[in-house]
Amino acid sequence: MAAKRFKSKVDRWIIVLLVIVIVAEVFAIGSAALQASDPLVTTAMILLGTAIAALIVWLTLGTYYVVDRGKLIVVAGPIRWNVPIEQISSVEATKSPLSSPALSLDRLRIRYGKNRRIMISPADKAGFLKAIGHAVSPT
Repeated sequence: MAAKRFKSKVDRWIIVLLVIVIVAEVFAIGSAALQASDPLVTTAMILLGTAIAALIVWLTLGTYYVVDRGKLIVVAGPIRWNVPIEQISSVEATKSPLSSPALSLDRLRIRYGKNRRIMISPADKAGFLKAIGHAVSPT
């Protein structure tokens, strides 16, 4: 079977919040860089600000889920989780706001392995559940 890739569902408020964070971060670092008297410090601050903004964008645009060869691969920018599908014990619908590789609060909590869990937010829930061969467990 070919690998299936699922985009993360995205809540608009999360995008608005991330844009506000990036703008505030650029403003704060820009203001501090303008006040720095050492050009090396100014350059370092600008590079740091650019790196932080790039990481936020990478995490946002690079969040997706792949089902391939018996594995669920969860990707959030530079971070990856490999979940063997045979170790998935349950999938539950949740609106938990805890940190996770999901860009929406319309999430699935996947329990796997020995007391491990991860929350994701595939835009195509039905297709995703079919791909992993699980249904949402009743709560």
